[in-house]
Amino acid sequence: MRLFPLLLVLGLAACSGGNAPVPAKAHADATTSTTVGGATLQTSTVALADLNAAVATRYGIDPTADGVMLLVTVRDAAGNGIDPGDLQLTGTGSVLPDPPKPLELRAVQTDGMTDYLAVVQARAPATVAFKLTAVRGGSRADIATTAELQPR
Repeated sequence: MRLFPLLLVLGLAACSGGNAPVPAKAHADATTSTTVGGATLQTSTVALADLNAAVATRYGIDPTADGVMLLVTVRDAAGNGIDPGDLQLTGTGSVLPDPPKPLELRAVQTDGMTDYLAVVQARAPATVAFKLTAVRGGSRADIATTAELQPR
């Protein structure tokens, strides 16, 4: 159950739905994870152009824009969602070599679980770096990941 939202997004992102070819694809670490205060945070990145219409609509994202979506799933040890008030999540994103900018992390409710997403605008070829800090129950953890946008 813990990987279901991630697999759903990545699976749906791989479907083009018969749309015209898209200009870029995210490559790099598909997932990165860390634990903070008994909660596991898992990140995944997807090129906006790889989102199918249903996923883009669900998350309120324009799939015709250039960039990368960062999805952060948060689960307890049993794979259940946690109360969003129990976690403070902040982060930055940057299109290298530009300096980092604060991420607008948005909470998204899915099947009774809260996940977080952010979008960084970038044109291929580009390296997009994400750095997150999570605080829960007095514990702190940092997590970093990158996405490589490549022309198709």
